[in-house]
Amino acid sequence: MTTMDRVGQSVNRVEGGGKVTGAATYTADVVLPGQVHAALVQSEIPHGTVTADSLRASADRVAAAPGVLHVLTPLNCPPLHALPDDLTWDLPLERRPPLSDLTVQHVGQHMMLVVADTWENATAAAALVELDYEPLPATLDAHDVTEAPGGQDGPIRQGSYRPDHFVKLSEEKLQDRRGEPPTDGSVRMAARYTTPYNAHYPIELSATIAAWDGDRLTVHDSTRWIAGERAALAVYLGMSEDDVRVLAPLVGGAFGSKSFLWMHVVLCAVAAREVGRPVKLVLTRDQMFSSTGHRPRTEQDVVLIADDRGDILGTEHHTLTETSTVAHFCEPAGLSTRFLYQSPHLEVSHRTARINAPTPCFMRGPGEAPGLFALEVAIDELAHELGLDPLELRVRNHADRDQASGKPWSGKHLLDCYESGARRFGWADRPVTPRALRRDGVQVGWGMATATYPGRRMPASCRVVTAPDGTVQFASATHEVGNGVRTVMTQVAADATGLPLSSVSFESGDSDFPAAPYSGASQTTATVGSAVFAAASEWRRRVDELAGSSSPEDLLNVARAHHDRLSFVADSDAGDQEHEAFQSFGAHFCEVEVDEEIGRASVVRWVAVMDCGRVLNPKLARSQVMGGITFGLGMALLEQVPYDGETARMIGEYYLPTHADRPDFDVSFVDSTDYGLDPIGVRGIGEIGACGVPAAIANAIFHATGKRLRDLPITLENLMTPYRPPTSEEAR
Repeated sequence: MTTMDRVGQSVNRVEGGGKVTGAATYTADVVLPGQVHAALVQSEIPHGTVTADSLRASADRVAAAPGVLHVLTPLNCPPLHALPDDLTWDLPLERRPPLSDLTVQHVGQHMMLVVADTWENATAAAALVELDYEPLPATLDAHDVTEAPGGQDGPIRQGSYRPDHFVKLSEEKLQDRRGEPPTDGSVRMAARYTTPYNAHYPIELSATIAAWDGDRLTVHDSTRWIAGERAALAVYLGMSEDDVRVLAPLVGGAFGSKSFLWMHVVLCAVAAREVGRPVKLVLTRDQMFSSTGHRPRTEQDVVLIADDRGDILGTEHHTLTETSTVAHFCEPAGLSTRFLYQSPHLEVSHRTARINAPTPCFMRGPGEAPGLFALEVAIDELAHELGLDPLELRVRNHADRDQASGKPWSGKHLLDCYESGARRFGWADRPVTPRALRRDGVQVGWGMATATYPGRRMPASCRVVTAPDGTVQFASATHEVGNGVRTVMTQVAADATGLPLSSVSFESGDSDFPAAPYSGASQTTATVGSAVFAAASEWRRRVDELAGSSSPEDLLNVARAHHDRLSFVADSDAGDQEHEAFQSFGAHFCEVEVDEEIGRASVVRWVAVMDCGRVLNPKLARSQVMGGITFGLGMALLEQVPYDGETARMIGEYYLPTHADRPDFDVSFVDSTDYGLDPIGVRGIGEIGACGVPAAIANAIFHATGKRLRDLPITLENLMTPYRPPTSEEAR
């Protein structure tokens, strides 16, 4: 390899060998001396109060069980401090500390933690708990509180409210209006779209091991925000952040579920302090449905008004979603609508209802994934009304600037994505009329949708340590969540230093490393990559100053001789984001087969073309997009958390796509280095693969069957409903 070909090459994952051989260590694999085990007990009602007598009786019964060391309940839990507003007002961290009162706010709320010498004993003892409740009326539907005021203070809040912007991103407005409603539009399309309660379902269960050494706490956790977790833990426990260390070297999938401090982590730390030994807690799969977040339900009303030519004159996108009574989160479904298509008139709004349900949080493509389902199906419906090809309508209304901010795009090649994707797919041969394609006794349909997701960057730092043998270790408090961050950071470092890949390493997952933000929002490569690039460039500058040599062997010799002068920390800021808008784009094209007799929809072929800036590692980037498409396929056809509408308790199973559901993939990228956001020319790629996928599938199913399905997931009952041709009035 030459000096400049490390970036842009399909390098294998640096941690891949450990993962495929089973040698990789995840949180639940860690074993500490003297470690004991915990089991969680959860509530079984959505709203009410647990009786103190039943808590005492259950705690006494559990304490007498074999191997039990401690039982933590609301009656004996040491007082925990509430989080400050800056951690709860626009992030899904809970305002109420765990086990702080006897009220129950949702099914699955933590009621007790049992600590025992073995996992078996802890689990068996937890099964002895029998709690009595004084039930209260539960709010389980967002419509029940849409008119109720939502301005209450305190940790537990009711009613609904209209948040102004998405998390701490003040420019991403959740309430937006511009232009006057059109009066001359000849075609009006209005429809309601719904998405269900989705679960993250990562391979790795959430696991925590907490250990105290005097007043210093070390937490091994499956988290992808070690800095935020350290800060929140310190507040809850009333201690300095300097005395908290969080370790998460490898995270086995997250999709949003491991982005925040969840209540079981706090309780694990409290229990470890109480028993004076390390405590390990691994949530069950069922417990993760109610303890580590989810994508909340959405109801989205979309209105599109266009003229006869297909020029969009007005757009409305109104979202009703939900959060818990103890934390804030708003699924920002309308964000993409603000800029994706040219529209002189725009109205976007979001209302969040507080209901008796677990706290929701980010899930892959937060906002964009459910929001683009509604918008992109609506665009397809408008095209059908106008008698236009869906791709032609999108091209006709392409926005050359960011309408929301008025800024030019730092780089936008969406038209190239459309052109390349349509050519690779053979879109020109698509029949206009639905139900026109049939193969082997089943209906065949072609659909498409636009993908988009923001390009983001935040400040970060990187440590450089040069060893006496000349090898160089870069480290940052970021996370390897299975996306290949260690690999691409190694490539960036090798490229900027001029060293061979074998002489460079990148470490992550330790809060003692220099600061980095959470791994999410498709920002890690741009954010941490900028810090690694700054550190590697400074390393190379110092080497050149010392010797002026440039061959890899000369660099290694200088590093060996001056290793003590080549160890330091470099910082990177958020870059200049004032003058340009940063957004990634893409186009999805898919083919489905629908067997209406048995209600089966199969996605058989997929073409995706992405515009995400510079591609540092094509193999990893393609895998990311393939994974995102599979994620979106599950969202479209399979995934919803089943629960009883009266009791709010889960019933049934949660279905996910498998390899048998995998289409034939054709994934490519527009070659478009974008230095506007960061010095390595990248924009994020982790989220965009899932964005637009459910809409493309729904649009293809319409093309195959003539059935317009606006509710996810699309079920076999939907597909088996007999086709009814539109009446002449509907056709008009």
